[in-house]
Amino acid sequence: MPAVNLLQLRIELNELLWNFTDPPAFRKTLLDLLEKFAYTAYRSESKARAVSTRPQLQVSLILLREMDLMLIPAIREQPQAALAICDLLWNDENIDVCLIASRILGEIPIEHSDLVLDRAGEWALSGMRHMTSRTLLKNATSLIMRNDPEILLRKVRRWYVDPREEQNSLCLEGMAILVEDRSFENLPAIFTLVEALMGEANLQTQRSLEELFQVLYQRTPNETIYVIRQCLNDNPNVTAQRVIRRLIPFFDQKVQKSLQDSLREAARKTKREK
Repeated sequence: MPAVNLLQLRIELNELLWNFTDPPAFRKTLLDLLEKFAYTAYRSESKARAVSTRPQLQVSLILLREMDLMLIPAIREQPQAALAICDLLWNDENIDVCLIASRILGEIPIEHSDLVLDRAGEWALSGMRHMTSRTLLKNATSLIMRNDPEILLRKVRRWYVDPREEQNSLCLEGMAILVEDRSFENLPAIFTLVEALMGEANLQTQRSLEELFQVLYQRTPNETIYVIRQCLNDNPNVTAQRVIRRLIPFFDQKVQKSLQDSLREAARKTKREK
């Protein structure tokens, strides 16, 4: 893999910056820049094929880092222009362009956090052909998590009370991002939401619940096991029982035996009530 010519890259990034208030021109300059500097896994095998025909360019970390250094001051000074760029870039077929859109979104000042989180939520529910919803939300909440993670917690609560069922998936992804951040301390609020979501567990949220419990267990094992036991005592539905059953191999042996016994009792209760 050839070394990046940083001087030339910075010249190209400066041209990108000049187009910051013109989203179509910004996009065109960005695509030109990607063709010059992005690395493609199959470049050596596909020399006859034009780079522009590839939907995925696999942008380098060096390019992303230099782009951040160049663009972040403009994003902070002109947040409305940044939002307009994000809206245009997110609809691009190129996965790297969408990645850059999510990173720009994540550096918009927190005074505009409602607009940022609304977009992140809409994008995460739009099909996500570009990246996982977790990656999108992590990128989009970068500045929020550094400065005031309670903003994301408030949005997570709004996603939970939203009557649209698919919002629960956003709620769970947002909670996982909060828990993964060791500086975030309001875990009681997370456990309260987890218990409520376990009471409404369904096939759509099953996998996200499993992942969230694993993250919680890594962060605070005793409290996580306590909450799982509480969920079992509350006569969980079949899906919630399935979530806990699939989690058991993740825990210590002593905990596994105890939870297996509790699961059998919960299953008997469920059968008796049918």
